[in-house]
Amino acid sequence: MNLKLMNEIHFVNDFFWDGELLARGRGKGANRLFARQGDLDGACAVYSLMMMLLLHKRVKRSQLESRKAAQKVTKSGYNVYMRFQDKFLGELPGLYQDGYFLKNLAKKLNEYFKIVATASSKSIGLEQADSPKKQELVKQIMETIDAGYPVELGFSRRSNSGHAVVAIGYTKYNSDVRLFCLDPAFDISETAFWNSIIDMSFFEPVKVIYSDKYFTPNGNLEKVIVDEILTIDEE
Repeated sequence: MNLKLMNEIHFVNDFFWDGELLARGRGKGANRLFARQGDLDGACAVYSLMMMLLLHKRVKRSQLESRKAAQKVTKSGYNVYMRFQDKFLGELPGLYQDGYFLKNLAKKLNEYFKIVATASSKSIGLEQADSPKKQELVKQIMETIDAGYPVELGFSRRSNSGHAVVAIGYTKYNSDVRLFCLDPAFDISETAFWNSIIDMSFFEPVKVIYSDKYFTPNGNLEKVIVDEILTIDEE
């Protein structure tokens, strides 16, 4: 076996598998990590944000799912976890293409919860995979994962719709980079660490906007463009 041909997979910190995918909480606790649309209210951008917050140990799963569990945190009744439910999970907005772009989520995180998040939009349409602008985006994603933290990705499809997922790992071989993601629009296998892959190394003629490949859990391949990312600053 030629060991030089083996790929390394880089993962974020504090998540593991024990009968299901779990995120370590504060102390010795753990939270069920994967959130499928339908488990909570909201839609893809919000579901992906909730998984980000779980990996950053900012919330417990029970505080997102249960009003009663959230209310127990403080004696005063209404608290930050109930506010999470009201602002993110109890309102109609949530679809990436309907206005909850990642910059809107970052603004709400800071405004309502004093959580500092950075959302950057990259105008990388009409750019090939090896362009400096595209490589800068890929580098930022890899550096965040190498530091142990997830990245929420927003991408556009040919149908003019958008979608949001969470990148929790990557592999790199030569200049090829593939991101391992949790997509709330699909189920996840009981033994899996991810349920979708984005290939950021796809080369197209310069006039083709959709320069990334998105491999979905049901075996489909979509051409997309990753054009927005969100990261959460540590306390």
